[in-house]
Amino acid sequence: MIERVAKPLAGFLNWLAGLLDAIYRALGRPGKLLQDLLNGTWLGHSLHAVLVDVVVGGATAVVFLDVLRVVFGVTGTEDAGTWVLALTYAAGVGAILSGWTDFKDTASGNERNVVGLHGIINAVGFAGFGFSLFQRLQGNPDAAFWPMLIGYAIISVGAYIGGHVVFKYGYMVNRNAFNRGKRAKEFTAVAPLADVPDGAATQVTFGTTKVVLVRRGDVVHALKDTCSHAGGPLSQGELGDGTITCPWHGSVFRLRDGGVVHGPAASRQVTYRTRIADGQVELQGPHD
Repeated sequence: MIERVAKPLAGFLNWLAGLLDAIYRALGRPGKLLQDLLNGTWLGHSLHAVLVDVVVGGATAVVFLDVLRVVFGVTGTEDAGTWVLALTYAAGVGAILSGWTDFKDTASGNERNVVGLHGIINAVGFAGFGFSLFQRLQGNPDAAFWPMLIGYAIISVGAYIGGHVVFKYGYMVNRNAFNRGKRAKEFTAVAPLADVPDGAATQVTFGTTKVVLVRRGDVVHALKDTCSHAGGPLSQGELGDGTITCPWHGSVFRLRDGGVVHGPAASRQVTYRTRIADGQVELQGPHD
């Protein structure tokens, strides 16, 4: 049902994703650093999820304080409600910015449609919070009650859809979390060294796991080929100075340890130990 409701938004959401991507690209390096901040690359997982916890928790506290005042006649809760809502609103601004930043790198189709619907619904509910905060600052707590309650009901629907996105589509979840690939306690040959050209990304198969090898002279780096962000093939990506860039959404990983240099990925890429023996590239691992 959610997918059917979201489907008519597809054209607008595809346009919006392209617009957001164009804005970040136009900002150049500052835009890339801003995206890293909002994606949560520095945090190790989505920043949006952290901020949403503050929004939902804060909004719940404000509604509770309002119900105590309006329904049960408890006095002295007005200032507390205003301050908590101000915190909620500030976190909501961050949640919207981080959420739409994540959205621009969403796979097209049902996933993008549902993520966009989630964002639109929450933006409408957030407007109710804003109106409620304005009334409170004007000294009208009674006029602030219904906008807050309606906004809370709307973001509750949005939060449910957000859960649907995560648990059905694995949105912003490490794509390698449940399949780290073949494990080898001993070094195992995967390719002749002659078949691994220097300065290029080469895909090999390690059991059933696809691995990208990058050779620099006598040193070979090995990472799982599946990007942790959305499953893109790193072997088709661009090599940099000790890095490889995913061709799908531009996540940048260090070759030596799989660490994230730039998002939207937030999870380290799976890596293997390597050595060259008897003209063969051998792998061990992966690293935990």
